[in-house]
Amino acid sequence: MNTFEPPLPAQRGEGRGEGRRHSAPHPALRADLSPLFAGRGCHLLVLPLLLAACAEATKPAVEAPTPAPSSPSSTTRWVKVRLASDLGLLDAPARVLPAPQGAAALSPPLKARVVRVRVRHGQLVAAGEPLLDVLMPEAVQAAGALSAANLKVEAWARREAQLQALKAEGLARATELAEVEALLAGARADAQFARATLRAAGIGDKQADALLQSDGTVSLRSPIAGVVTDVDARLGEVREPTGKPLVEVAGESEGLVEARMLTEIVSGVPAQFIAPDGIVVPLTLVSLSPRVETRDGARLAWFKATSGTLFTGTAGRVRLFPLESWRAVPAQAVGGDGAGAHVFVRVGEKAVSTPVKLVERSGAEAIVEGLAVDAEVAADAAEVTR
Repeated sequence: MNTFEPPLPAQRGEGRGEGRRHSAPHPALRADLSPLFAGRGCHLLVLPLLLAACAEATKPAVEAPTPAPSSPSSTTRWVKVRLASDLGLLDAPARVLPAPQGAAALSPPLKARVVRVRVRHGQLVAAGEPLLDVLMPEAVQAAGALSAANLKVEAWARREAQLQALKAEGLARATELAEVEALLAGARADAQFARATLRAAGIGDKQADALLQSDGTVSLRSPIAGVVTDVDARLGEVREPTGKPLVEVAGESEGLVEARMLTEIVSGVPAQFIAPDGIVVPLTLVSLSPRVETRDGARLAWFKATSGTLFTGTAGRVRLFPLESWRAVPAQAVGGDGAGAHVFVRVGEKAVSTPVKLVERSGAEAIVEGLAVDAEVAADAAEVTR
């Protein structure tokens, strides 16, 4: 079999200029390609494709360029980070909630007329101390009704005993005994009704007897020890039970301090309650509400005092002491939010994006965690990315 060999480039170049010279293909390459041109149907078109493929395979692979740190513009302003303790972002409005026995409000249990006021604003009172005297006509009437009913009960009880003895001897009729028993039951019912009215006023049977023996006035006593915070009573004034309390008392309380926190609270961070008069009470975190207000992201937190005294209803501030790892930066220095928060830290002449934990951002300042104490950051993250 004859093997067809394509003309050499020099042979095909006739008529195109004698100055062109082309080197012949390598013998090994010619031997590898010879089967493609065997027979009558030579495939001359395959040769250029194979040559191009060989050339492409010999090209070196191009590596992807490594992203370089952002180059800050000439207008980028750099600021040094500060300690978070230099800011006031860690203060939150707070109030002392009343404990179950931490506050008292005295109102007359029945319609009453004020006869005597014994205390004034700011006065310290003991538990059980009388605060004012009132005259309650319903209570006096109930005391009289109870006394009268008790007399009837005693009388009808004696009569009942006599009739039972006579009936045993056949000297009394059954109907006569039944009538007395009915009257006795009615007297006892009247006594119970009067007693219920007195109980509503906090008056027992013995006090009811004393009430009838005195001028009819009743002393309203403080159920707790504390400070009188409000007195709203005037001599001769008639007050209803549903009206405003006559006297209010705030006691020393182990109640909770409720604060509306915009700052993230980390377990173990020291806290203080600062009263309007400057008194400082150390606190410890009790619980944190799982609900976040959509309006501003605030959460309610509850603290208890570790020492000192808290008075119910006192308004003040809760101050958190920042961790040593917290840093203060301009609010605009922080790009992103949540898990994507970052700042641009100055490294030489480059701005390196550095992830941080955003603790708090309010107004022109922010508190972050994750920066060195001597770091410099871009004052405005948007200037670096422009």
